[in-house]
Amino acid sequence: MLLIETKLLAREKTGEFIGVITLNKEQSLNALNLEMVELMSACLDQWRNDDSVVAVLIDGAGDKAFCAGGDVVSMYQSMKHIRTEQQLAGNVKLKHPPQFLSEFFSQEYSLDYCINTYPKPIITWGSGIVMGGGLGLFAASKFAIATETSRFAMPEISIGLFPDVGGSYFLNKMPAGVGLFLALTGASFNGIDASDVNLASHKLSSESKQALQAQLIHMDALSEQSIDEALSALQSADKPAFSSVEAKLKPNFKKLSALSDTQTLSAAVSRLTAIVSQKQDDRWWLKALKTLNNGSPITANVVFEQLKRSKDFTLADCFRQELSIALTCSLYGEFEEGVRALLIDKDFAPKWLYQSRDDVPSSLVAAHFTYFADAANPLHHLEQTYGG
Repeated sequence: MLLIETKLLAREKTGEFIGVITLNKEQSLNALNLEMVELMSACLDQWRNDDSVVAVLIDGAGDKAFCAGGDVVSMYQSMKHIRTEQQLAGNVKLKHPPQFLSEFFSQEYSLDYCINTYPKPIITWGSGIVMGGGLGLFAASKFAIATETSRFAMPEISIGLFPDVGGSYFLNKMPAGVGLFLALTGASFNGIDASDVNLASHKLSSESKQALQAQLIHMDALSEQSIDEALSALQSADKPAFSSVEAKLKPNFKKLSALSDTQTLSAAVSRLTAIVSQKQDDRWWLKALKTLNNGSPITANVVFEQLKRSKDFTLADCFRQELSIALTCSLYGEFEEGVRALLIDKDFAPKWLYQSRDDVPSSLVAAHFTYFADAANPLHHLEQTYGG
């Protein structure tokens, strides 16, 4: 089975094509593995230099998910293997990250940056589950389509990772406090929310993908403006599809803005706890706070520092910082333990390295941002390779 499927849709009477990339791992909710990243990158590189390809559509196989994230099970296996190879106990720092993780994160972030800066319009169809690495692809796209079935989240705090794939950039572009809330709690949000926080460019019915493709094929001239006009027209017609979708985030922008000027993680958590205390009958808020409190204490501290440091970063600098954080996450066993508890043994009882967020040493948090202090960052070339 092909991990991704590609095809060219011929545009009527123009000699032009729409390139289509379909993530094709429906049984695993189209989770990204390294081979898929490599195949997508190669395809986009080819179409970049093909003048007959004038736009790209990215979607996922099946109705359940666009992409549920990265292949963290393979990452777990590589961390466990190198720990066994080095004869280290589960709570002892690895001597170096697994080579697989270095390759995966470097190539995944390069792909995300490539999509962000691609010279031709990229349309991503984000129906169903859009999480983690899938959200990175979605957020990177010029035209990011949410539907009434879309369910977004960056739930990395539950596995000892952090919101990467450009999260340092797009979470900081959200209304005040919202990005920090989503990063700390892994809270799930819908298609209306995605539009309200500037992630989704348009909202369409999940039944409208074929209609969109037909428009792309038949419109006289294809440009960013004509695509935007076509999507806006479809969006107006598709409004009834969202009649039962309730916005969770926008009605609470004012409350969440209280998180934006907090100087410490403990202050942010205190303010969030106060917000949730006013909403004791709302399961969504209670689940968000529970996820934070059950999540990795290291991740919570790293996330707070990540968003603070990257507030004025360029997109490329965000990815370079994220690579430092990601590789450091693989060293201490926290990421490994989080994946074990959630996806391998499924006992849902991770043994985090620290009992509470306040116990995490500031030196450990700082170490996540200095992995390349004495070495060249593999992503130093992003601007030269892809522009932007």
